[in-house]
Amino acid sequence: MKVLITGTNSGLGKWLSNQFPDCDKFIRGCSIEEFIERDWSPDGYGYTYKPYDLIIHCAAVVSHCDWSNVEQNLFEDNVFLTRELTKIPHKRFIFISSIDEVKDSPYGVTKRISEIVVRSLCKNHLIIRPSGLLGKEMKKNTFQKIVNGEDIALTPNTIMNYISYEDILNAIKSNITGTKVLRSNDDISIQEVVDIFNKDLKFGTIHYEVEYVKSDIETNKTSKDNIILYKEKYVKG
Repeated sequence: MKVLITGTNSGLGKWLSNQFPDCDKFIRGCSIEEFIERDWSPDGYGYTYKPYDLIIHCAAVVSHCDWSNVEQNLFEDNVFLTRELTKIPHKRFIFISSIDEVKDSPYGVTKRISEIVVRSLCKNHLIIRPSGLLGKEMKKNTFQKIVNGEDIALTPNTIMNYISYEDILNAIKSNITGTKVLRSNDDISIQEVVDIFNKDLKFGTIHYEVEYVKSDIETNKTSKDNIILYKEKYVKG
């Protein structure tokens, strides 16, 4: 199977590239033209194109900025790149969006626009709106700071929801199409996350509450279940 994955330097994209070891990897600085495989058509008057069986678009800038300090690269990576990727011939296109697409923040709006692009230009598509992602290759974020016992900017009563990279992979391998929310059965407070790792750290003043949207994909796990699984797999001691 011919697969192209974006955002493979870290995070979900890197982890997924290990699950599809023969995949092509689209990273920052690549040109779309590098991934369009052409050959002359039998009549000799034009090109034929060899499509990818699957494109998985994970690359994104995750930013919690507001409209007063948003930077242009947020739109470059989260909207314009999505539009360019749809030009690559493909049989199936999977876009990793976010549960935050309902928010009117710059980040949420860029995800919402990209979803429109994918729905409009990709006939066979799956748009996944995941909650917080947990996995081996995850980028440095609040969750990782908690694991390391570092101070965080969020309040203890901040509400999160976590799923695993494996949950994303299961959705990708299914035959489902359309736009699907993927979240665990129960939310969790940041204080509870800190307690699971038994850390002594300072909280901040930024309060966040994950959107409550019913999951379209059942994982039969809670946020706490996923955190404990992560701890058992990847945290020593």
